[in-house]
Amino acid sequence: MAETKKLFSAENKAGDKFNYARKLFHLVGLIIPFGYFFSILDPISPWQFKETTRSLIFFITGTITVLFLIIEFLRFRFKYWQDLFLKVVGPMLKGKEAEKMHGSVPYMLAICLVVGFFPREIAIVSLLFLTFGDPTAALVGGKFGTIRFYNGKSLQGTLGGIAGAFVAGFIFLLIISLAQVSSPYLLWDTHGIRLENWITLAVGSIVALLVEFISHEGFFDDNLTIPLISSLAMIGVHMLLTSTNITAYFYSFSDLVRLVS
Repeated sequence: MAETKKLFSAENKAGDKFNYARKLFHLVGLIIPFGYFFSILDPISPWQFKETTRSLIFFITGTITVLFLIIEFLRFRFKYWQDLFLKVVGPMLKGKEAEKMHGSVPYMLAICLVVGFFPREIAIVSLLFLTFGDPTAALVGGKFGTIRFYNGKSLQGTLGGIAGAFVAGFIFLLIISLAQVSSPYLLWDTHGIRLENWITLAVGSIVALLVEFISHEGFFDDNLTIPLISSLAMIGVHMLLTSTNITAYFYSFSDLVRLVS
């Protein structure tokens, strides 16, 4: 009979080694949240939507998601496409992604959904959780992880990931607070410390890494679940602490397609 793994075990190996190429791809993805915040597509777009950069990111990432799904369909049914796919992007894949959906599909879908339907600051912070919290957990866990769980992930990695996610979100909110950007998510304003936003950030970073802990490869991997679930958690906490109507937190699809003259 196979030996049962203990919940805490220093001998358990981490599931995957730290993949520098993959994490670099996530860092390149910072272009999206910061491009979104600074609305860089507004002045160059031939169309003007209610929020042009938001709408264009939604449609671009949505289109890429569909294209990725087509590629996945082809490679799992035709050996030529699978061989070509592995030759081109193999070094960036997790081991199991050779036979399962690769993480770029849920990653693009997550960007599409959080940018398209959630408040700007919430969407950006949730993507920063993924960009910095996830690789920090992998790096800390790979270097210092001695207390390991049933799935190979470590207590040190999870705590490190929570810290990395919190710091990334904090830096973003600190910048917009110092710049006195008009936002309901500032860390302080003329009335003092906005404690509800500190709590929202803390809860979001914890939820993000708890989600990372239980996520698996495939369509519902952490590239999708971290931004989506941490965004919903932050919206829920902020709504409860500020007594804001829930409808104020969500964009409708009509907002994304509405052209303005």
